Amino acid sequence: MNREYDLFEKFPDGSVLWKGCVAGLEAAIAKLKQEAGLSPNEHFARHTPTNAIVARLNVSEAEPRGSGE
Repeated sequence: MNREYDLFEKFPDGSVLWKGCVAGLEAAIAKLKQEAGLSPNEHFARHTPTNAIVARLNVSEAEPRGSGE
């Protein structure tokens, strides 16, 4: 059984947009890479039941990794 992951885009003003839900970690990372290629904004995948961030792309070096989702 595949786990579910929510995909998000985080904008420079700190707002977050849900981009969809994907089953399976490999599929989630592939979709995240696709989405991140379309925008310079940060994109991240979160394991739905635990809220654990499992992948981040386009992360700004100036922003701490543990900030505010």
